[in-house]
Amino acid sequence: MEGRILVKDRYFVPYIPYERLEKAIDAVAERINHDFKNFDGTPIILCVLNGSILFTGELMKRLNFPCEFTSVRLSSYEGTLSTGVTRKVLGLTSSIKGRTVIVVEDIVDTGKTITDLHALLLDAGAADVKICTMLLKPEVYKKDLKLDYVAMEIENRFIVGFGLDYDQLGRNSKDIYILDSKTEEKTAMKHFLIFGPPGAGKGTQAAKLIERFGLRHVSTGDLLRREIAAGTALGLQAKSLIDKGELVPDKVVEGMIASELDQHPDVKGFIFDGFPRTTAQAEHLDAMLAARGQQVDAVLSLMIPDETVFERIRHRAEIENRVDDTKPEIIRNRIATYHSKTEPVISYYKGKGVYREIDGLGSIDEVFDRVSAVMEEYL
Repeated sequence: MEGRILVKDRYFVPYIPYERLEKAIDAVAERINHDFKNFDGTPIILCVLNGSILFTGELMKRLNFPCEFTSVRLSSYEGTLSTGVTRKVLGLTSSIKGRTVIVVEDIVDTGKTITDLHALLLDAGAADVKICTMLLKPEVYKKDLKLDYVAMEIENRFIVGFGLDYDQLGRNSKDIYILDSKTEEKTAMKHFLIFGPPGAGKGTQAAKLIERFGLRHVSTGDLLRREIAAGTALGLQAKSLIDKGELVPDKVVEGMIASELDQHPDVKGFIFDGFPRTTAQAEHLDAMLAARGQQVDAVLSLMIPDETVFERIRHRAEIENRVDDTKPEIIRNRIATYHSKTEPVISYYKGKGVYREIDGLGSIDEVFDRVSAVMEEYL
């Protein structure tokens, strides 16, 4: 197994050699063969693209019963308010109605993707759906859905290799590598985004992260108020627009953020709350950081169901006497707006390999422990 490797702009160190992966795949294939030894029918092996390509290929070479093969990709889009974000399956060429499907995934962490796919396949008419994953992060998997076949359990760390990627690179390594958290790049300035719907606790978690890790908080609302109070050129421009009831354009907001970055060149890092809100803003932020030899290191997305968002907004409105936010139609519109605005931004950062979903349910300290575990991979 090769030593420390560079994938794009990050160093990774050896974690799981191919020989160990082979043994784990042998073992999981043996369990599947045992269960399907006398199976009456032909199950479908369903490869979830792109990450599970190598695992699926190795697994199928070891299966000794008749089976078909197909592959799918999941796409997110804004759906009904009751579910918030729904998904659709792309590329499913085989009919699964009345069939048994063995879903082959590369890695399961929070489990949102695999539970969505499981439900979609059953809705499409599958008689039974089995889940087989190469890797499982038990520390963060809290879903009720039973995983039928798990080749290997791992800690909650960022990995590449054997199909898994960092910004679409590193998939072709036969071994698996883990992000090197002890290299000199830990001293470089870090940038994190915290995402989440209203009521997800972004502000609370951001405050705790700042205190624990020594980061600087960047809130667009705070920046606007500060620039206006200081009477800066950007602040005066923003105030003029606000006084007219107009929205502050991206260019002004981005100018304030650039000013904030330049005023604090020696901080350990920044955590952005409320920015970017659009793909255009995300692209501008990337360009802004790239000009300084920096980048967005991780996007921390606090995941809570829409039903929980609804109740938290209503509860907070009652406490703070926000009459409008107690109206169901207004709350649902806020939830719908959040999904419509953030889904493209989430897709953008997923494509860059920096998007990290975090279970936002539980106590403040429980959620903070999960967020901190992700942050520690980078700091």
